[in-house]
Amino acid sequence: MKKALLQACAVCVGASGAYAGGLDRSGQGVNLIFEEGSVVQFRLGYTNPDVSGTLGGVDSGNVAKDFFTPHLGYKTSLTEKLDFALIYDQPFGADVEYGSNYPLSQNPTSPFGGRTDVLRAEADTDTITALFRYKFDNGFSAIGGLRAQRLTGNVAVPAAAGYESDLDADIDFGYVVGVAWEKPEIAARVALTYNSKITHDLSQTESNNIVPPIPAGVFTADTDSEVVTPQSINLDFQTGVAPKTLLFGSVRWVDWPQSVYAPPVYTGITGSNLLDYDDATFTYSLGLGYQFSEEFSGAVTLGYETSTGSTVSDLGPTDGFWSVGVAGTYSIEKAKISGGIRYTDIGDATTNQGADFSGNSAWSVGLQLTYALN
Repeated sequence: MKKALLQACAVCVGASGAYAGGLDRSGQGVNLIFEEGSVVQFRLGYTNPDVSGTLGGVDSGNVAKDFFTPHLGYKTSLTEKLDFALIYDQPFGADVEYGSNYPLSQNPTSPFGGRTDVLRAEADTDTITALFRYKFDNGFSAIGGLRAQRLTGNVAVPAAAGYESDLDADIDFGYVVGVAWEKPEIAARVALTYNSKITHDLSQTESNNIVPPIPAGVFTADTDSEVVTPQSINLDFQTGVAPKTLLFGSVRWVDWPQSVYAPPVYTGITGSNLLDYDDATFTYSLGLGYQFSEEFSGAVTLGYETSTGSTVSDLGPTDGFWSVGVAGTYSIEKAKISGGIRYTDIGDATTNQGADFSGNSAWSVGLQLTYALN
């Protein structure tokens, strides 16, 4: 099975920011480690979501902003049995902003001089993974590596007395372990990888408006909180099913209940966490690729994430999805250029504050370049 076909399948699955779990973006894939020889790889996805709902008859507007999902990688063979890859991606993120007339964007202290803002949240992660693969006999291999992750963010909840939290950037570490089996004669591969949770000990500046009869003003405190980006398990598989035809897919489990953000000032005001989850998520994909010529291959994929049915955070108002995507790869000497497009129907959701979100969707596009160095 030609490598160009595998490239098209990879882009079709992950070329463009999945909307899994509301915050899950890159999928933490490790397919680069299976490339032959030494390669460099660049991928950039762009997602344009349309997510809106109503609370008390007031429209939220489109709360989800467009976002990019970059990926950079380098892979080489250190020996005949040992491979190494260095991967940069942004596995988790949020960029949400509500309209100014939305109930949760209203500061109850504003008539007394309270500041004006909107309900919003921005969170970014930048991750570098150093990954190794040791090849045993009979097609089996072991995968392992270390991951460094940087997290930063900013959150405003005007309805909580003009509350805002500005998080200092923090870097912490996790790991990846896994196993794989391959049979190149039929382009078969199964890979199971575990991504550890990463615990960030955050320093932040929390502030809110002082409520009368105390003289109007802003209360500010430098506080500490713990935030976890959750553990996850990825199962990826592929096999040739006919000449020039590849069946491929994946299953991803993410342990979202591990992710709790409870800054002390906010919990003191509201008596609740700023962010938490009730349920883990399972995300599935299944696709078919075909090699049309020596130079060109194409693929189509379907994606699905189960709906939990639980209420969700107003800062991530989605619950499950289904998607369809198409992609193609063109090979030019040592380079493989891939592009893909994906449509996602985002699941209806009810938020913790009783808002209803329905009829939402996202369009994503992605471009990937893989260049062989030898």
